[in-house]
Order: sequence, then C-alpha cells, then structure tokens
Amino acid sequence: METYSARLQQTAKTPKYRGAIFQMEADDKGLALVESKVQSLKIYCLVDPDSDKVVEARFFTYGGPVFTALAELFCAKAQGQVIDALTLITPDILEAELRDQPDVPAMPTDTPELPAVRTLAAELVRGYPDKKNIALGAREARNASHYRQHTVEGRNDADKEWFALDEVEKLRRIDTCLDDKVRQALHMDGGGLDILELKNGTRLIIRYQGACSGCGASTGGTLIFIENQLREFVYYNLSVEPEATDFGVPPGMIE
Repeated sequence: METYSARLQQTAKTPKYRGAIFQMEADDKGLALVESKVQSLKIYCLVDPDSDKVVEARFFTYGGPVFTALAELFCAKAQGQVIDALTLITPDILEAELRDQPDVPAMPTDTPELPAVRTLAAELVRGYPDKKNIALGAREARNASHYRQHTVEGRNDADKEWFALDEVEKLRRIDTCLDDKVRQALHMDGGGLDILELKNGTRLIIRYQGACSGCGASTGGTLIFIENQLREFVYYNLSVEPEATDFGVPPGMIE
C-alpha cells in the first residue's frame, strides 16, 4: 500500500484549480489557450499573448490523489508566470511542498506521476507559439470586424452581401461558423444544437440537444455567446432564439 503525506492527501481532497477551460472563453477574452495531456492528467492555461503570462490555469484528471495534488500545486504556481518559466516548476519542487516533514518524502520516489509533470510543462511551452499566433490573428480579425460593423458604410456593404445570398448559402455559412466556433465546446459538456429555421434572413431559430436542453445557461450566457460568434463571423445583424415549447418558453426553463 502506497504511503502519502497528510499534506498531499489534504491537497487532493480540496483542489481549487480543478476544471476545464474552453476555447470559447479564450476567444471571448482575446487570450491564447494552451493544453497539455499526459496519462489521465490534462492542464489548461490561458495566456495573455501580449505579455506571455499565464492568466489562469486549470486541470482535470481521473487519476488518484497524487495527480490531483501535483496538478493543484502546478496550477497555483503557473498563474502569473511567463509561460517559458513553467519548465522551472519541477516535480522535485512540487513534491517537496507536499511533504509533512522536510526529510520525509511526500510519496514514494518511484511514483510514476512525478515525471509526467515535467512532460506536461514542456508540452505547454512548446505548444504556445502557435496558439499565440492564432489568438493574435483572431483578435486582429475581431477588431477589423468590429470596426466594419460600427460604420454606416461597413454595415451597408454587409447588408448587400448578406441579402444577395440565397437561403442555402446563408444557412451554410451559419452552420460552418457553429461548427468552428460553438459546437465543439457544447459537445464537451454533453450538449449540442441544431438549426431549425432562419426567419427573414436575420432571426435564427435553434434547438438545443443533450445537456444544453436542460441548462439554464442555454437562454443566458451560452445563447449570448452563440449570437456574438455569428454576428462577428457571419452577419452583424443576426439574432438567435431557442425554439419555443408548447408553453411558449424555451426548453429547460419550465419548472
């Protein structure tokens, strides 16, 4: 039977940084999302592409107390650090902080989870440059789109282009945007959405699937996010509405 320190066990019981970070959150904040996975542990880091500093770190694991405790400390130390410095958060440093006594190891020295931390950090650093470029490119496109949408000339051009499209092409562009920007995040939470109808070229009626159909956020933050993505990347004057039930309210809102 493995012997773990009391500090390790307590840290594993009360993690503050457990949870996932989704691409939609990074996009909304103009940040780069870097992920790394080894065995049953996954680390997420939101990084400011201007300063290269980690703004937020989270982890998810199906593993036992060792992975949970190591990841908890790693995330705590990562926040506020320049991402290149993550490789300085070594397994030895984390293990030492989990000890009850300075000269008594927090876990057996051959614990396989320890070297995984070094691999995770290296993958985060290695993957960041590409994610940074993507975040900066998305920000530039978003700013350009925002500028165009807030000028009379830009809106007139957008209106002409949009209403020159037939219904099939409008729906194709909407569906492509949902695939690229929305559905993956919904699927990770066990949900999804289908397009039901586009009314008058501007009102999109959708049907939530799976977990989304019973989630309160489906008529709040999630709906706003979907609408913002379509307005930014498809047509500025689109609105999104969940289908009405027989009682006239969206699914999931009936008590």
